[in-house]
This record gives sequence, structure tokens and C-alpha cells, in this order.
Amino acid sequence: MGRVTSYGVEKDRKIYGNCQVLSPGGILMFRCDEKKAKWYLNRNLGEILSESPLIVKLKFEPRGLGNHNKSFGLSEMGNRCVTCGNEEYLTRHHVVPYCYRRYFPIELKSHNFHDVLSLCADCHDSYERKADELKNKIGEEYQIPLNGELCTDSKDLITYVKISIALLNPDTNIPKDKINLMKKKIKNYFGIKRLDSRRLEKISKIKTMVIKKTHGEVVMSKIDNIQSFIEMWRSHFLEHNECKHLPKDWSVKTNIRITHE
Repeated sequence: MGRVTSYGVEKDRKIYGNCQVLSPGGILMFRCDEKKAKWYLNRNLGEILSESPLIVKLKFEPRGLGNHNKSFGLSEMGNRCVTCGNEEYLTRHHVVPYCYRRYFPIELKSHNFHDVLSLCADCHDSYERKADELKNKIGEEYQIPLNGELCTDSKDLITYVKISIALLNPDTNIPKDKINLMKKKIKNYFGIKRLDSRRLEKISKIKTMVIKKTHGEVVMSKIDNIQSFIEMWRSHFLEHNECKHLPKDWSVKTNIRITHE
């Protein structure tokens, strides 16, 4: 339950909405969650063809046909952990960590559905430890420490170090709702998904200093082939998980580049 609490997920959470969005000609372009499908409806950009499952047909000609004719992206996605098959306490896992993705070209950040997979909180926690090991190796290769990503703003860093120290105080009388807000801010600042006492301890001991560039920024500035970098992370994910329930046609070699039809 500790892992579930630190990820902040509900037992019956669904990762994939599996709503269908069609072109004006009736071609299935992509699947999405209900919120995105209703975005078109609320702006009168689409009309409902079916309530259950929710199918929306666009009223305008899109620039391209989305995932049409692609091997991955149109099939119905299962709301279960891709590793163990558990259907409870599901989380979104980005195969390439946020500290690198944040420095991808915008067109790649906007079309990363292939590398967002569902993991239960337990499997997610187990794999993140392995992912941290790979980050450390990358840091050694490019001679940039992982904590370099923490120091883009020394004033903010000092603030969050102090907050971490306060949260670790067993005698703290901070209201629970404020504690949750403080933890959320820490997770957003450091780009982490799970915040437990072990991570708080590490943050509380950070020595404040000014590093002009983050770990991820330095690494991505030296990566010539983003496709290979992403494939490395995909392969690493497969190597450290049994992955019995991957989406149909999910592949290490899927091209990340988006072409408009």
C-alpha cells in the first residue's frame, strides 16, 4: 500500500479511454481518452456517432490521418499492467524518462503515445530502480551528474531542500492537505513520480550550488540519433520486465518521426 500511496493512484484507475476519433470520411484516425474526445465536441469540431463506445467524427478536414495505416496506435488498448497483467492501481509509465523527454523536439513530445505504457504501482516502482541505474551510467558517459538536473534555479532548490527537511521531521504539525501539496510540488520540480522517505532523505542532503545546465539537457545536446536513444530505453524496459501484456504491434524499432499524409 505504501507504493500505491506514493504514486497517488486509485484502485480502479483506467489508463486508456479507447474512444475513437474518425475523419470526416469515416476513417479511424486514433484512439484517445474521453477528455480529449470531448475537446472536439465542446468546440463543435466533431459529432457523436456512438455513446458507448464513444466515437467522434470530425467536422473538419485534418492536416493528416493520424495513426491511420500505422501498425501501432489504432487497436484497442488493454487497461492492465504490461508486465504482470494486474488491472488495479495502474500508472502511466513513460519509457523514456522525463528528464530527457523534456528536451525532445516539440513534435516528438506531442506524439509519444507509443512510449506511454500502463504499469501497476508495484511493477512501476520495481522498474524505476533499474531505470535509475541506467541514468547513472548515462551520467558517467556524458560526465554530468544526475543531480545536475536539480540545480537550474538555486533559489528554488534551496526552498525544496528546506521543505524536504520539514517533511522528514517526525514532530511536524503541518496539515495533511498542505503536506500533499508540498509533496506534489517537489515531485513536479524534480521530475519524479514517486516520493517516499528515501527520496526525501536524498533531497534534504543536496548541497546547494549553481549548475547552469541540467543532466537531461546536457545529455540530449550530445545525442545525435534520438531514435537510437529511444530504442535503447525501450530495450532496457523489455530486458528488466517480463512484459507479457504489451499492446499489439508495440515494437522497439517503431519510428518516432511523424509524417503527415
